[in-house]
Amino acid sequence: MDKKVLEKVFDKPTLMGIHSLFNKGIFREFGSPVADGKEARVFTARNDEDLAVKVYKVEASAFETINEYIRGDPRFWHVGKSRRAVIGAWVRKEFGNLKRLYEAGVSCPKPLAFASNVLVMKFIGKGVPAPQIKDVELENPEEVFEAVVGDLKKAYTLAKLVHADVSEYNILMWEGRPVLIDVGQAVDLRHPRADEFLERDVKNLCRFFSRWFKKSPGAVVENIRGG
Repeated sequence: MDKKVLEKVFDKPTLMGIHSLFNKGIFREFGSPVADGKEARVFTARNDEDLAVKVYKVEASAFETINEYIRGDPRFWHVGKSRRAVIGAWVRKEFGNLKRLYEAGVSCPKPLAFASNVLVMKFIGKGVPAPQIKDVELENPEEVFEAVVGDLKKAYTLAKLVHADVSEYNILMWEGRPVLIDVGQAVDLRHPRADEFLERDVKNLCRFFSRWFKKSPGAVVENIRGG
């Protein structure tokens, strides 16, 4: 990255967050960037295993979208309106969501720590990130579909969360299994739009898999809800 990009990503609070995580022994090596999105950049790191370090951009172009998911979540009703406060809450939210999902048995990255606008989790892949499901030739698409539905059901019934952004871009394929990623926007079931988000997730999933088979989104939603 050039100097201007580096200065924009690694401002003083971000560097302090990374330094804090390094001092706590979360990682001993900080590597190179492997992904860049509207909300965050992802870097590699290492300790005894490969790690992913997600650095959220305080000046993210997706700030208003982030704010929408924060405002409706009863866990974060008290968050201030500044960009730094909202992004900090978003990082805490993604860490908390990952923890709830991981403990519920959902296939997702294992969360390790966070500080400021920096989140550390287990790296999915080897050297390079695992591919998005859209870029993989699936040998058993129906089994993969059922695995994703099973994870969404665990998220809903056990973790009490809705992913709220399921698509072929937020599912990786690693070692033959789908892995849900980017869960910062995942909402608690108490969120006023939780049911709407679940239905949207399922429609997106059914749309992607429609190239192999047809599924009724309504029936899938009922299955996820425990019906």
